[in-house]
Amino acid sequence: MNSVEVENEVNGTAAVANAATTSGATTKPGLLSLLSHSYAVWALCALLCLDLICRIGWQSLDFDHYASPNRSMVWWVVDDYRRQKTQPDVVLMGSSLLMHVLHGGDAEYLKLPQNEVYHHKSLMLEDLLRKRTGVKVNSFAFAIAGTMASDAYAICSTLFAQEKKPKAIIYSIAPRDFIDNTLASPASTDTFRMMSQLGGVKDVEWQARNGLWEKVEYVLEQASSLYKHRNYFVHLQHHYVKPILRLVGYKQTEEVHTPFALRRLSLLEMSEDIGSNERIALPGLAAHYTDNSDEYRRRYQPFKQKEFATQCSYLEKMLSFCDQQGIEVVLVNMPLTADNIKLLTPGAYQLYKQNVTALAKRYHSEFIDMQDTSQFDKSLYCDTAHMTGAGGVKFFKSLADKLTDGSRLAIGKNSSWQ
Repeated sequence: MNSVEVENEVNGTAAVANAATTSGATTKPGLLSLLSHSYAVWALCALLCLDLICRIGWQSLDFDHYASPNRSMVWWVVDDYRRQKTQPDVVLMGSSLLMHVLHGGDAEYLKLPQNEVYHHKSLMLEDLLRKRTGVKVNSFAFAIAGTMASDAYAICSTLFAQEKKPKAIIYSIAPRDFIDNTLASPASTDTFRMMSQLGGVKDVEWQARNGLWEKVEYVLEQASSLYKHRNYFVHLQHHYVKPILRLVGYKQTEEVHTPFALRRLSLLEMSEDIGSNERIALPGLAAHYTDNSDEYRRRYQPFKQKEFATQCSYLEKMLSFCDQQGIEVVLVNMPLTADNIKLLTPGAYQLYKQNVTALAKRYHSEFIDMQDTSQFDKSLYCDTAHMTGAGGVKFFKSLADKLTDGSRLAIGKNSSWQ
């Protein structure tokens, strides 16, 4: 190889090296340039930072964990409970069956309208117990439509694990609390969701979700604090909008003044929003019986053994928790019409009573059976399951008799009630 060829080869190699170096130099800045101008990447980074701030701040800062954009009946009750100055002696707990006898009974007994949004105690039961025993008993009522046994456990394990726990719980139960085919899952109720928001039910949060989407949503909530607390940010929006509305003339932002026909349609779509002036129990109302057999037939049939066993397991969890906390529990079997009981699958009512009675005995609780069609005849009902105000008066008079005569609570005789 002559000197000219060597020189050309050396120059060619240098050119290739220079080209490679130049190519590498331009490629690297190009990637950085792409990242620096990618709005999606920056947005994702900002979202992750906000999520981290929310996760840290939710535990360390003074956020109102009770805040909710929707004023459901659950929210009204729980918000009132946290504002109580002292712990109640007796907590009443139950579904719409308790709501009817509680609100209607007090309205009839006192001859005064009762606003269900703010009325969360049985003044009649307190008065009856005081007259029979001389003991002043302070009550609070978690009377919430649709309450299942899983909801009762969620309330107890979340709210009564702290200082403000009652001496006793009177839990009004019925077959629907354990058998309801319209329930998507234990985690789907307003009560369960609010107790989860308050930091409770951690021991059952996964198993309480049945469907695939419910489980996917739960995973997303654990992964993203922003997503988990999304309702709080909607609450903040409402919080700041309301003062603006007041400035332009809307003074009562918690009340509803929509014509009833339109409001009835809106409640079908958003039943969890209740205005502070919407639920009033009036005394002296004439009873108009409504046959709601079709509704309860859908709830009761077919009988699903798995769902029934699941709700029984939640009752067991509740009774076990209360036993450990030293809270007396009285399970009261609510009276139903014979027509309602006939809608159950044959043998289901007997199975329900057997299970409840056995659980009460196992966890040192009391079972009071109020099912008596001779005492609570059909004239005391407004449908196959719910009693009128007059029925409520009769119910609480009978319950007060049982609580002061031979009951485990021994109100007036036990020193802890003095």
